[in-house]
Amino acid sequence: MYALNEIGLIPSVLSDIEHRSDVNPYINSKLPIFVSPMTCILNGENFKTFYNSRVMPILPRGIKNCYDFPGDGWAAYSLEEFKDTFCNKEFYEENWNGKVLIDVANGHMKCIYDYVKEAKSIWGDKLTVMVGNIANPDTYLECCKAGVDYVRVGIGGGNACTTGVQTGIHASMHWLLTKINKLRKVIKYANGLKWYHRIIGNKLKRKAYKYKCDTLTKIIADGGIDTIDKAIKCLALGADYVMMGKLFAQTEEACGETRLGFKDRYLERKYYGMASEQGQKDISGGIHKNAEGIETWIPIKYTLNEYLDKFEAALRSCMSYCGAHNLDDFVGKVKWEPMTECEFKSYYK
Repeated sequence: MYALNEIGLIPSVLSDIEHRSDVNPYINSKLPIFVSPMTCILNGENFKTFYNSRVMPILPRGIKNCYDFPGDGWAAYSLEEFKDTFCNKEFYEENWNGKVLIDVANGHMKCIYDYVKEAKSIWGDKLTVMVGNIANPDTYLECCKAGVDYVRVGIGGGNACTTGVQTGIHASMHWLLTKINKLRKVIKYANGLKWYHRIIGNKLKRKAYKYKCDTLTKIIADGGIDTIDKAIKCLALGADYVMMGKLFAQTEEACGETRLGFKDRYLERKYYGMASEQGQKDISGGIHKNAEGIETWIPIKYTLNEYLDKFEAALRSCMSYCGAHNLDDFVGKVKWEPMTECEFKSYYK
C-alpha cells in the first residue's frame, strides 16, 4: 500500500489543451467535492452558504429542522433513522425527491445494504443514497448490487479519526481506489455483455454474471485529504468525488467554537471527528461508545471562495497537463509512479 504522499501523477505524452480555461472541472455546476457532515463545519445557519458555493455540503445528523434547507440538499441520517423513515411505506411521498447519507462508521454491515434495497423498492429513483465508509474493495460490488448511488471509501485516515490506531482496520486510499477502479472496469464490461450462448460460453457467462449490476455506484474518497494535491490524486486514481473536512473547517464560513491563538494571535477553530466525544454529544446528546476521534485546534486561513478558487485552479492545471478536457477524461485514467523518500523530500517543499 502506498500513501498518497508517495505517488506522483504522470502527464500525458502530448496535450492538446493550450490553456487551463479550456478544461471543465465541474459536474452539474459543482466541483467534485463533498463537505463532510461535521458539526464543527456545518449547521442549520451556514448550510445554505456552502450549498450556494461550488461544493456539495451534507447537513450533519441531529439537525433535521434546518429552516433554510434546500429541497435537493444532502442530509445525514443514522442507520435507525434511515430504516424507520425510508423503509416504511407510510412515509412515502409522491412529490418528494431526496439525497440521504446513511452516516455510520462501519459501512460493511450487511443490514445497510438490505435497508437500501428495501428503501429503493419503495422510493425508486426519488431517493438518492450514500453509504460508507468501506475499506474493502470487494464491498464496492455489494454497493452496486444493492443500488447504492454513492459510497464513501476510506476508514481510519481522517485527520481527527483514531479508528485505525484503535482497531487496526485501515487500507490506504491509493490502494483502495486502485483496486476499486479495476473492479469498476470489470463491472462495466459485464454490464455491456450480451447474454447469448453464441457470443460467449457458459463458463464465461456464469463468471461475468457475478458482476452484472443495475447501478454503477459513484466513489467518494473520504479521509485524510488535507491538501489539494491529495484530493487531485484521488480523482486521478478513480474517485468521482472527494470528501473533505479539515480544509473546510479552516474557512471563515465554517461554524463551531473559535478562539484567539496564543502563538501568532491568529483565530483558531476547534476541530473534531464525529466519532469523538464532542461529536457524539453533538449528534445524540451523550457519549454512547468508545470515542474514535480526537479534538484539536486549527488555524482559520481563508474564506470559502478563496479556497475554492485555489482548488479549481490547481485541478484545471493538472487536467491540462494530462490532456483531460473534462472529469470523464480524468477520473481513473491518469498514470502514476511511486516516489522514493529522497524524491518525496524534493516534492514537498
